[in-house]
Amino acid sequence: MMKVLQIINNLDIGGAETVLKNYVLNNDDKDIQNHICLLGGSETFILNQLREKDIDIHRMNLKSKYSAVAALKQLRDIISKGDYDCVHVHLFPGQYYGAKLAKEFKDVHFIFTEHSTFNKRREIKALYPVEKWSYSSFEKIICVSEMTCRSLGEWMPSIKPKLNVVYGGIVIDKVHKSKEPLYDAVLVGSLRGNEKGVDIFIKAIKRIECHIRRVAIVGDGVLKEELITLRDSLGLRDKIDFVGNVDNVNEYLSKSRMFVLPSRWEGFGLAILEAMAAGLPIVASNVGGIPEIIEDGKDGILVPVEDVEALSANMLDVLQNEYKASVLAANAYKKVHERFSIEAHVKRLNNLYKSLL
Repeated sequence: MMKVLQIINNLDIGGAETVLKNYVLNNDDKDIQNHICLLGGSETFILNQLREKDIDIHRMNLKSKYSAVAALKQLRDIISKGDYDCVHVHLFPGQYYGAKLAKEFKDVHFIFTEHSTFNKRREIKALYPVEKWSYSSFEKIICVSEMTCRSLGEWMPSIKPKLNVVYGGIVIDKVHKSKEPLYDAVLVGSLRGNEKGVDIFIKAIKRIECHIRRVAIVGDGVLKEELITLRDSLGLRDKIDFVGNVDNVNEYLSKSRMFVLPSRWEGFGLAILEAMAAGLPIVASNVGGIPEIIEDGKDGILVPVEDVEALSANMLDVLQNEYKASVLAANAYKKVHERFSIEAHVKRLNNLYKSLL
């Protein structure tokens, strides 16, 4: 049996966290056993779902995920005692910890997943040698989309031989759509940073507010209060609901007429897959890995990044053109079943793990 330790910052709500949860809960390969190590984070429904399946979880409870000395001490102990064949690291700063430990545990295979096409560290030239050391320390680097792979390889050509694309996957459940949707649109995304373009979404709603009954924003994070202030300053308190993190996103997808994701950058776009599986027409940014999921005009609509006018115009078009909305939704539903199921993701990732041995 191959033992894999998955290291991630936390299991709060987000794309990387959801992909990991989906994989671990749906891995039916008896030859691969997964344990999870969390640098920090609070109690979440994802944690509870994993506990119900008796997944081993190491919670480090660091005061800060940047507490490098404490993190490395605990990780050394966990890896030494766990007798792991592979350590799979997700996100920053775990990336640096994994790179350091890869030099110490020579008999363990270390891999890293790049979940985004962009991070601010790439803009700091002085950090490039450190970043190069970090990425080069891993045996393989998984990229969540072709665009993620391309952008990373162009920025750091020396690591191109290590790069592998493994698309995410979702559990495709039957979603019973409401006959009278409560929301005209729903956006699902973390509010921990501005990458999901929630402010762009709010401004687009303002442009077409006379055609909007109500929309929902599902997600939470440090920017929530700032975004609520923007909503209220635009007089949209009665139009936009901030519903926070929820343990059943499908409940909100089933109550909506369309899904919107105006991301500024996006490694892949797991929430888009969930919306496709729920049978919703989609309007999203033409950025990052999203065009690898959505073919513009066929199974969704792609708009330029930060283009509030184009976003609002296409949202209105979907709302007013019922036939177009239904065709986009039907094509999206077909594609997600064929290409982005959790079963396909599990098989691709397990094959990569086994190739290490």
